[in-house]
Amino acid sequence: MDQFWRVIAPERKEVTGCLGELVEALLSGSASNLVPLLAVPLHTHSESLEVLPGENIEDEKEEYCTRRTRKSCLSSTHLTKIARIEKHDSDVIIANAHDERTKSFHSLPSKLHFAIFNLLDDIQDILCLSLASRYFWAIGLTQIEDHIVMSSAPWAGERIMCVSDRIDPRDYPPGLLSPTEKEDLAELNRVHNLNTMSINHTWKKVGETSLSQKLQEWFRKYEAQHPMREADRTEILTGLRPEMLDFYPRDQPWILRNLTTNEYVRGEAIALKDAFIHGPHIDVIGFSEVLLSRISWSSQPVMTGHGRNLSHGKWAGHRFDITPLANLHSCGGISAWDDVSNELLRELDIIVTSQKGDDWREQLSQRYRKVTCPVALGYT
Repeated sequence: MDQFWRVIAPERKEVTGCLGELVEALLSGSASNLVPLLAVPLHTHSESLEVLPGENIEDEKEEYCTRRTRKSCLSSTHLTKIARIEKHDSDVIIANAHDERTKSFHSLPSKLHFAIFNLLDDIQDILCLSLASRYFWAIGLTQIEDHIVMSSAPWAGERIMCVSDRIDPRDYPPGLLSPTEKEDLAELNRVHNLNTMSINHTWKKVGETSLSQKLQEWFRKYEAQHPMREADRTEILTGLRPEMLDFYPRDQPWILRNLTTNEYVRGEAIALKDAFIHGPHIDVIGFSEVLLSRISWSSQPVMTGHGRNLSHGKWAGHRFDITPLANLHSCGGISAWDDVSNELLRELDIIVTSQKGDDWREQLSQRYRKVTCPVALGYT
């Protein structure tokens, strides 16, 4: 009997859409959306606008420089914002030189405006203040971008597993779920169409609407009441849609980490071709497929080659993230982690060979070249 699978995060009460049959999901790329749920973005732009006028961060202490972005590394968009801030502070200095008293909130120096923005917790409040003027948009851009980036990788560090709709509620890994969680999952598995789910709204489908999309919706409602020039509108919408690939650099190796067992898998070890690697995203066979091969759990076996059963994955219910390899050095040192890349590669080879034959790598690579489109990868 067919089994249909979904990946769940029990503590967050979140679930992906149906992946279909497990082995087919391993070969079709249908699980690729797991990557943005786990890939932790790097703050390559974070705090970039805190380089205030007159500061020379080349002269600051090295440890402070490591968390600041040099002006020479900023995009033209961010340089434009800095120029607005510098002009504002220049105007404030000129006004003070002429003994003109500060008469408005807008006339405060940018350092105080940064501090006020930092006190705002609600992203809608930040957006509203940012829309007050082109200058305030320059101040608020970094805050908005940081919130969008921070909303990424919601499942990093969370317990996850891939469950079948045929699972027996009494058959979960020992100690993994509480009785209430088992009951909730039993009810969830009876619901095949999450769009019509009516189980007290305790579970929600993950990734349906990103924070970036919500901000764009809020802005369009604002603009309906406050029309603006096309150039300003374009600038704001661009800021609300940051190029997320900038936060997932491709010039360094990425790894999948099992935070429960202190094991990791290198992207370049499992990729079929170097050209298929795009930072944390790997075409055809990547981190998503590695996860599915080890986090699946069902009461009915899923047999592959060499008598291998995928239905009781040894990583089911563990915690994961996807991060640059360099981060291991700040997490106890690389010696505290076990590289299991070759072990996972052998397992995947057995699984896929049983379905596609010994030349499966070339088969999948050719199929990818036929169906792929030259579009930019994105994380929403």
